[in-house]
Amino acid sequence: MDYLSVEIREENILALRSFLLEGPEAWAPLEEKIQVDDETAAGYMSLLYGAFHVALRRRFSPTYNVGEIVRLVADIRIKAGDDTGAINTLAAEAVIRRAVGASPLQETGPDDVRTVLYAQVFILLYLIAEMDLDRAGLEQFIDEVTSYTEQWLAARRAEASTSPS
Repeated sequence: MDYLSVEIREENILALRSFLLEGPEAWAPLEEKIQVDDETAAGYMSLLYGAFHVALRRRFSPTYNVGEIVRLVADIRIKAGDDTGAINTLAAEAVIRRAVGASPLQETGPDDVRTVLYAQVFILLYLIAEMDLDRAGLEQFIDEVTSYTEQWLAARRAEASTSPS
C-alpha cells in the first residue's frame, strides 16, 4: 500500500459518523466510492481501524487483564445472537490483544481479511454502544479517531520513506 497518497478527507469522516450511528448498512451507498482505488478505500478503512483502536484503548486504559479481553469477546458473541457465527473467537481476541499491546495468542485463528474485519466491526460497534455517547461525545470520539488515524498514517509514511525501494 502506498500510504503517501492516503488522506483522511471530510467524506471519510462523514462515512465514519454514519457507520457509528447506523452500522455497516450506512456504507452500502458508499461502496462504489470506496472501491474507486486502493488509496480511496484505505482512507475509509484507516479511519475504521483508528476507531477500533481508540475504542479499545478507551475501554482498557490504563490497565486491563487478559480475562477482561476474554470476557469482552464472550459478551460480544452473546450480544450478537444469531450473528455469533460471524465472529471468530480467536480472531477477535487476537485483534484486541494486538491493539492494546497484550501478549499474542499462540493460535490466532483465521487471519483472512473478512474474518478479521468482521471481528473488528462487531467489537467496534459493541464498544460504541457500550459508551452510550451523546452527540457531543460522538463528535469528541470522531475527533480523537481522526487525530489517531492521522498519526498512524504519518508513521506509515515515515516507514515507507525510510525503507529501501
